[in-house]
Amino acid sequence: MSPEISSITAEKWLWSLFLLTLLAQFVWCLFVTYPAAFEKQLRRGKTWVYIPLRWKSSHKLLSLSVSRFLLIFIALLATALFTHYTRWHEPGWVRILMAIIAVILAAKLETFWTHIRYCQQEDAYYLLHDELRLKLDREGKDYTEAQFRNLATYQHQQRLRKSDEAGRFLSALRREARLARQTPERLEPAEI
Repeated sequence: MSPEISSITAEKWLWSLFLLTLLAQFVWCLFVTYPAAFEKQLRRGKTWVYIPLRWKSSHKLLSLSVSRFLLIFIALLATALFTHYTRWHEPGWVRILMAIIAVILAAKLETFWTHIRYCQQEDAYYLLHDELRLKLDREGKDYTEAQFRNLATYQHQQRLRKSDEAGRFLSALRREARLARQTPERLEPAEI
């Protein structure tokens, strides 16, 4: 086998592994490690965020470990592709810099993918928030802003907890987020 053919074969393998690992990271973040984004927002003061029950167990440690493995594997494959295309002509510090940049980019990509679920939960919360505000206005009930926020937070978390206990957390989250994007005009107060 000529060196040119083996180079093309190596290139195909590297690209295939790289793309498969990116896909694996996407799926892993979207269906397993998304509660990490919820925890991050909870630490930032978003008290209405609901964190799934299974995340509070050893599942968290295993999920984050696999997530870090995927991140490092993506960085290694990106560095290998870089090295393959430059034919090892760059100095060692450039390869190290490329590896650091690849780790940072893979981490940003992971953050972006886990943030998708947070955005869905945010949409679901604000839909409930707006529906509750409209309902209380129609009934003429007077709540302080703090009481209203606490009530909206409690109802949002209870709604998601029931779905989580029934094993339908992600489907409920997607459904409510889709509903929130479809019905903003329905929640306008009626003119009297």
